[in-house]
Amino acid sequence: MVQILHYEKANKNKTIGYVDILVPILKPTTMIFRKIAHVQSGDRRWFTLPAFSRDNVDGTQNYIKYCQFEIEAYNNQLLESMAEDVKKFCEKNNIEELPYMDFNKFAKDEGLPF
Repeated sequence: MVQILHYEKANKNKTIGYVDILVPILKPTTMIFRKIAHVQSGDRRWFTLPAFSRDNVDGTQNYIKYCQFEIEAYNNQLLESMAEDVKKFCEKNNIEELPYMDFNKFAKDEGLPF
């Protein structure tokens, strides 16, 4: 049984609304999550599930995942477990990761290494 969580009216091309649903999975199955973002800020890297923004009543933006586990801890566990597998996949497929460069470690008179 599908449970309706939210409905938002829209008038955009042929779209008349957006619906959020909860679908209980009663037995093991396979799910595919697409467009999980691999993000880097400084020397930190992490993954985020794809999301869209929805305006709050006060005008601020609320970002909602397109697809997620009902228990938030499972989302975090999934994303945290991906780092090593992504690294291996990139190595196997000759996809070079952008190395982190700490610009503060270079002396002003030495210049950058490129």
